[in-house]
Amino acid sequence: MGTRRGRSRADEVVEVVHAGRHAGTTHRGWARLVDGLLAAARELLGLIVPVECAGCGHPDVQLCPACTRRLRALTARPERVERHAPALVEVSGQPLLPAVSAGPYRGQLSLALLAFKRHGSGALAAELAAGLARALQIAAGRHGAGVVLVTVPTSQAAYLRRGFDPLRVLMVRVRREGRLPPGSRWSEALRPRRRRLHERAAGRLAAVGSGTGSQKGLGRSQRRARVAGSLEAKPRAALDGRRCLIIDDVLTTGATAREAARALEAGGAVVLGVITLAYVPLPDAGESGSAGYAPSGHAGSGTNGG
Repeated sequence: MGTRRGRSRADEVVEVVHAGRHAGTTHRGWARLVDGLLAAARELLGLIVPVECAGCGHPDVQLCPACTRRLRALTARPERVERHAPALVEVSGQPLLPAVSAGPYRGQLSLALLAFKRHGSGALAAELAAGLARALQIAAGRHGAGVVLVTVPTSQAAYLRRGFDPLRVLMVRVRREGRLPPGSRWSEALRPRRRRLHERAAGRLAAVGSGTGSQKGLGRSQRRARVAGSLEAKPRAALDGRRCLIIDDVLTTGATAREAARALEAGGAVVLGVITLAYVPLPDAGESGSAGYAPSGHAGSGTNGG
């Protein structure tokens, strides 16, 4: 419990610092200095409070060498995966929204991502950010310069529970290490939309079947109902005519990606596709998506309002 509280507190401070930087209230060099100090504090905390490998439970290490190798192997070859997300394909199988993922949500990738979301480990962040960066380079690089990478924001409930936004922490690391695709830029152009009472009630009813307050365990229609209208483009995002790629952590049914695409297109953006760190394989779709990434030919058409 001490480890969880300590790391969540540190990551919350990171989020506050970065929020100030984007708002223009914190100097960039100062923010980087604070990042480094907090990273060192996390590592020092790991020396004081016992830790174990997220993949196998080996003591005194956040990710052991063997699990590190397995995690890197799982994210070594990003692939097209939209056929694993029913909301991203038509009944005929034609892609509505092309999707690329670093690897399948299983084994060390799922364990490391889950542990990172819970505790915010620096060692896990480094490996997960590297995997996400590979997917970004493969997918976004095909679209040339000028592509805007738009992250899906965490929900308010998840932020209050964890104290930080896991995807944002990874993207900050990717950008700081110079791993963004050449000519692209990262934008936090989306935000949770304040839904009306009847909309919130509909979203809660959609989760009844899962018995949880999150999307985990929800079916396709339940996920679509839960996230419908949950996002909007920020008023000053300047998206008109911008070519955008949606970035998320895990692709399941594709409902969140479709909602993000709807919100971006409502703001005038042209949505090219979605990139995720992991995807949940459909049993009847096979483990792999395709041999490699190739534009579908429908990437520039968006989702027609998902």
